[in-house]
Amino acid sequence: MEENQNINTDNKSTGVMGEVIQWINAVLLALLIALVIRGFIFEPVMVKGDSMQDTLSDSQRLIVYKLGNFFSLPKKGEIIVFQNQAGFFQNLTILDEIPVFRKAFPDFRETNYIKRAIALPGDTVDIRGGSVYVNGEKLDEPYIKGDTNAIGMTFPVKVPENKVFVLGDNRQNSSDSRMIGFISTNKIKGRAVLRIYPFEEFGTLK
Repeated sequence: MEENQNINTDNKSTGVMGEVIQWINAVLLALLIALVIRGFIFEPVMVKGDSMQDTLSDSQRLIVYKLGNFFSLPKKGEIIVFQNQAGFFQNLTILDEIPVFRKAFPDFRETNYIKRAIALPGDTVDIRGGSVYVNGEKLDEPYIKGDTNAIGMTFPVKVPENKVFVLGDNRQNSSDSRMIGFISTNKIKGRAVLRIYPFEEFGTLK
């Protein structure tokens, strides 16, 4: 009788352990899927500062679509997120062997900017009379706040290969390509497509 009880106890322990292992595997798989989604498809970001007013405001939360960035350049007029300053992980060269880690895990010291793509490689940008011209054509920009001043750069300028020219919508209060220069395409993280907070302003971005 005692032997049967021991067998039953062992069977129960084995069953519990198997169930725990299944749960651990399920959690690890879910975590892996979440990291892949964050690294290569969608990533949440928070707006910091007023450089994109009145389109975007400080502390708003957005979703960035990253997958399209692997296949093509952003379109002119799209709101993009790019890395302006590398974080702590940038110094860990061992991570070059596992690039998925760099994309999937947030780097607490990394600085990202949110701006609007204005011109692409090969385009000529000019700023005069408070307006922006690309390839000689004046842009219709109903989203901007204030006139666009030609500061920092000497215009007209031609966008180099593998670079883009960006501006903030709040043209009087934006640190953009006029001051920080052209943005390397490999620094672009993706396109801001959806505002998720505040909830009353939930919706797609244009």
